Amino acid sequence: MAELSDDDLLNELKARFNHTKQTLYDLKIVSRRLEEVNRKLQISEQVKSNFVSHMKNEINNPLACILGLAQQLRSHEVDRETVVGIAQSIFAEAFSLDFQLRNIFAAAELEDGATMLQSGTIDGHSLMIHAVNDFAHLILAKELNVYFLGKKMNVASTANFEEEKLYFKSDSEKLELVVQNLLSNAIEFNNPGGRIDLDIGVVEDRLVLSVTDTGVGLNPEQIERIFDRFTQLESGVRKAHKGHGLGLSITKAVIDMMEGSVHVSAQPGEGCTVTLSIPFIETDSEADTFSVDGNEFFFSDDQSELF
Repeated sequence: MAELSDDDLLNELKARFNHTKQTLYDLKIVSRRLEEVNRKLQISEQVKSNFVSHMKNEINNPLACILGLAQQLRSHEVDRETVVGIAQSIFAEAFSLDFQLRNIFAAAELEDGATMLQSGTIDGHSLMIHAVNDFAHLILAKELNVYFLGKKMNVASTANFEEEKLYFKSDSEKLELVVQNLLSNAIEFNNPGGRIDLDIGVVEDRLVLSVTDTGVGLNPEQIERIFDRFTQLESGVRKAHKGHGLGLSITKAVIDMMEGSVHVSAQPGEGCTVTLSIPFIETDSEADTFSVDGNEFFFSDDQSELF
């Protein structure tokens, strides 16, 4: 075995030292990343735990209210006016519960990766008008003014509100839930007597839809956070607004699936505008489905003029 010179020995020791130093550095980086992943997992578990606890109240409270109101109806000493009031309260609680559960199921499907887009032909104008009709009791309770394509709507009777049809192809069920979540937020975070503007149209072969409110608005740094699942900007038992932090995360996830975009424009105290832009879903099928409010019907493509 050849003897190493002092220089060769020093170079070998230096090379091994540098290798050991690099290995320790790499281990340190890996350790930091593992700590970061662990921290994020802990935060995620805590957020989900808080969400489950919050949802327990969100579900139990309306259920308890419905049961209590129904118990009142069982009494033989309830006059007609009281019956009408109780029926309205039961509807409001049942509507809120149904809306929350549909969001939960949608979020679970998105989390599981089981969600797929279903192509159908939608009348965009009817979709928006039906959403207003669904939330009419909340809009009227807050005395909000709703404008669709610049025209003021009679929220108490949307059946008489006529607009030309706007047909396009997309997933009716998912887009309906998206519109409902945007409208729900515009109602919840609006000021009493405020205004909501709804717009929908076609720009360069894309559907562009926007919901604007005159409510509390947002700080610019809060905009990205509102799309995080299970996240609310308010928390605690004294929070001023209802909700569970799912609606906008579902909206973002669905629009991403559709290869679209979501843009939020807001300032504190100056309201908020959420704008969606999505391409039309292409289909090669000879027959398609038609939907205005989530209910689908089969018909041939030649029965309507499509964009």
